[in-house]
Amino acid sequence: MPVSRRIALLGPIVVGLATPALAQRRRARQANDSGGNSVAPAHTWSFGPDQLQAYDVYADRGTGPILVFVHGGGWSRGERSMVNELPAYAGRHGLTLASTSYRLAPAVTARESAQDVAAAVGDLKRRLPGRPVYLLGHSAGAHLAALIGIDPDYLAAVGLKPSDLAGVILLDGAGYDATAPRGDSRIDQWLGQTYDQAFGDQAAALSPTLRVRPDVAYPPFLIFHVARRQDSAVQSRGLAEALTRAGGRADVVAAPDDSHMTINRGFGVAGDPEGERAARFISG
Repeated sequence: MPVSRRIALLGPIVVGLATPALAQRRRARQANDSGGNSVAPAHTWSFGPDQLQAYDVYADRGTGPILVFVHGGGWSRGERSMVNELPAYAGRHGLTLASTSYRLAPAVTARESAQDVAAAVGDLKRRLPGRPVYLLGHSAGAHLAALIGIDPDYLAAVGLKPSDLAGVILLDGAGYDATAPRGDSRIDQWLGQTYDQAFGDQAAALSPTLRVRPDVAYPPFLIFHVARRQDSAVQSRGLAEALTRAGGRADVVAAPDDSHMTINRGFGVAGDPEGERAARFISG
């Protein structure tokens, strides 16, 4: 039975067997993670009439790069306050952190969710002009970040283009090609319903890998995936290969000691390999 897509969105439901190293890292991360964010944002700015069309900005450094976080949750749940250790991470690396919410399925499809993320970027660049903007997305948020970083239609709606982004960082997404075959197990059926709710009959049009074009200038991509997840690994490599063929730059990095949940929760912890690798990516 194909492994692909079986654990794309399970998060804490399927985390795999813990090695001693993984268990040690989880304990360290849990000590740094209270399950939410205790740091209040400095600003909350809206970019539309819906209450989910808003983003939070944490301590503004005044200069330097802006890191925009796009939360996960299967396109149907999650909220922008779920930033875990990212405020501290941004402070250590001289970044200004913004975290955006977006309208959710089933009220909208992933197309409208991506439009919201693009609108947040456009509003942020208007309010804080002249500074490089990096997108960071986890799970479904990784799909949305990839989609607006690749399909020029989304940023064009706010007067921008993909190359106006300084970079895109993806954490363990598996919806980059939503047309990939599905299995017939109960888990696959549940995942299929989640994807169908988010994509409807527009799976190809909403698949970043299938939207890569050779005539578009793309920002550099840094794509992380959990090492033991075959579906995320295959999808990550496929996206990177499509970008490379089109003349773009994309690096794929496997996270050997993480699960779908811990790669996100631990990203901002001091010394976390993925977070530090991303910091080097941002610093150039």
